[in-house]
Parts: sequence; C-alpha cells; structure tokens
Amino acid sequence: MGFIAGASTIAGAQPSDTPGPVAAVAKVYQDFAADAVIDTADLAPPELFSRSKVVMAKYLDDSLIALVLADRACSEKSGGVCNLDFAPIWDAQDMVGTTVKISATKNPAHVLAELAYPDKTVRKLTYVMTKTPAGWRVHDIEYDSHESLTAMLKKKP
Repeated sequence: MGFIAGASTIAGAQPSDTPGPVAAVAKVYQDFAADAVIDTADLAPPELFSRSKVVMAKYLDDSLIALVLADRACSEKSGGVCNLDFAPIWDAQDMVGTTVKISATKNPAHVLAELAYPDKTVRKLTYVMTKTPAGWRVHDIEYDSHESLTAMLKKKP
C-alpha cells in the first residue's frame, strides 16, 4: 500500500483528471496485481501485454502497442515465441509473490519500479513515460538486467 500513497501525493500536485507519471505506473500495478497474487493459472487474469489493443491503450503509448501487436502476430504466425516470452511489468515468467515499490526519479518522465521477488532478488525497472492527449503512457521499460522492452521487440525473431 505504501506505493499507492506515494503515487497519490505526487498526483495530487497535478489536476485530478491528468495524473502524473508515477500515478500512471502505480495504476498499471494496481490493475494487474493479480498476476503476482493468484497462483492458479486457470484463474489468473491475462497479463497486460496479452490484452486487447483497447485495454493496452489505457497504459501504453501507440508505438509500444504497435511493437507488442507485431510480436503477437509473429508468434501467431510462427506458432511459437518471437521476442516476448515474459511479463514485461514483472520482468519474469513467474511473478507470484513479487512485490513492487514505485518512486519518482530526477527525470519526471522516468519512474522507478523496484521488484522484490520471493527468492530475495531485487530488480529495477525504469518506466519511460510519455505524455499523450489521453494522459501519461508507458513508452518503454528499461531493465537493469537486460535490454529495454522496445529494443527486444524491435529485434527480428
């Protein structure tokens, strides 16, 4: 709950209809927290990047959505994995038990998410946010352990 309070403090400095980038990242985790809680595959909801274009548009910018949809089309065509074989917001295939701490950085368009996994591993994800007419959206996710999401998605499988 701590990250929610921090997000609303930062968002409170802006008009209520346009939450800031930290609040936008917090919303991603609020809406998809079940990924880390439900340990029954049949009951778990689909993760963000496997949702419809309309749902993804609530969180991601158009350029990232286009890359995700192209990767999805590649997977459907090949019948296998192309570039995306993990849940990007969790930097994992198995996110059950993972917790997240969200904080602002010196660059207001970059938001830090520190993921703590059950095995005590901690990874840092930096959300690169962009302001769109609909509000702040994720443009890219930079990982501390490998290349960024857009770099991965732009590769030829």
